[in-house]
Amino acid sequence: MSELTFKSGLPSSDEFRRALNQAINMTNPIDDLLELADRLRGYEQKYNRSSAYFYRDFQAGTLDDELQHHTEWAAVYDLFVKTKRVIEATLMRAAVQPGLSEIAA
Repeated sequence: MSELTFKSGLPSSDEFRRALNQAINMTNPIDDLLELADRLRGYEQKYNRSSAYFYRDFQAGTLDDELQHHTEWAAVYDLFVKTKRVIEATLMRAAVQPGLSEIAA
């Protein structure tokens, strides 16, 4: 996943826009999905629990005190699901309407 780092304080708004546009253009959703999956695997191994079950119980508020405070795990899982859906929708559009995706490119 892209990360913006500015070593000499806050950038000007123009510098920030340029850096953000560059990061967006270099982003690959497949790489992002793989990175998110790797992070989820780490949580799952540490807590011996699937992310899907964790997230369901997190949303319901039924986790024990230790796990209920793992908002980062919940955020990573949420982003994983959203990224996966975007990739699936893009692939479906390309499969159903291959001529249109070639025209748009």
